[in-house]
Amino acid sequence: MHETLDGLMTLWGGTDFIVLGLGAAILLLSLALRFWRGPVLLRLAKGRWAAQVARDLPFPIWKGGAPDAGGGAPIWANDAFLHLRAEERARLLRNDARVLLDIDGASGWFQRHQMGKVGFALPCDDLVRAEDGLREMVQTMTQTFAQLPLGLAVFDRSLHLASFNPALAELTMLSPAFLSRRPSLSAMLDAMRDRSMVPEPRNWKDWRANLISPEHASATGVFDDVWALPGGQTYRVTGRHHKGGSLALMIEDISTEIIRGRRYRASLALCQSVIDRMEEGVAVFAASGQLVMTNQAYSVLWGHDPGPDMSNADIAQAAGQWRARSAPTPLWADLEAIVGHPEERRSQQGEVRLTDGRLVRCRCEPLTEGAILVAFRPVAVEGPPRAISAESA
Repeated sequence: MHETLDGLMTLWGGTDFIVLGLGAAILLLSLALRFWRGPVLLRLAKGRWAAQVARDLPFPIWKGGAPDAGGGAPIWANDAFLHLRAEERARLLRNDARVLLDIDGASGWFQRHQMGKVGFALPCDDLVRAEDGLREMVQTMTQTFAQLPLGLAVFDRSLHLASFNPALAELTMLSPAFLSRRPSLSAMLDAMRDRSMVPEPRNWKDWRANLISPEHASATGVFDDVWALPGGQTYRVTGRHHKGGSLALMIEDISTEIIRGRRYRASLALCQSVIDRMEEGVAVFAASGQLVMTNQAYSVLWGHDPGPDMSNADIAQAAGQWRARSAPTPLWADLEAIVGHPEERRSQQGEVRLTDGRLVRCRCEPLTEGAILVAFRPVAVEGPPRAISAESA
């Protein structure tokens, strides 16, 4: 060890450590602190360069004076320590982990370190700013999550509850006191089951294990389930597994949305049942020209049933079907213009002859929200079609 230090002293003996900068000085300080005992200390102390560097370092260094070093005043300190005010030196010697110091007229935070009898304080302004920013961000997120209507639960890598918002307690029927005890995800699901706040599968243990397992998630690490609860509510449960093993879980009550959807579908079914009883063949087009509804009489008359999926059916496709099964007439072009151009929407009526010889009376009527109803009724009148008449809506 002595030979190693001799070599370092020979190598650095003629070097200006002011040029080397703070990085080299800290390295030297680390070596000095590591070997600061016995004969080695005496050998380093004799080197003017070591003492000078320690005195000139821009952060406080001292030896002795700490409570764990027997208390009292330091037996040695560098200039940065000696230039501190008495109360600042006292804070350093009290073993405070972090102190605010005024050095060379500039105020800043310093992190205190102790290595045996030697203490030193290093600047940590960047760390303090980062911690303050993180603390503010966490407070903002906490306030935001507290206002969310969906329940949020964050589990650590051991899958114990680390954080939650008030809505989680309401949606799970679990008390805040229970959640504050940081239950495991398994324990939380069991407690929810006792309150009928989860589905009741055939095999509870397998279902619970599958939910907790990361393999339950998709390739993106996200899983999305819809829970139909015994009480009639419907929850959407979304979870995201993270690489460290933690899990974020969101629970949303979509019961109103589900009920609204059911009512909407029931209304559509009722409407479809009503128009299927009509003798007229009916086709309804949205403001965009999209075909949205037909009835049975329409399908029989034109030999075409768009089916439940009308995403690819529009006025152009329907007019093509009409032209294919009727004699040439300008009525179809008029209907295309009325349906395809909102400014042209008006009532229109006329008669056309089908290819099988039947005469059909056609009419179109504007509806709400820009929709158009086109109706067809076969008539028993023989002869050529009458002239087309039009009237403003």
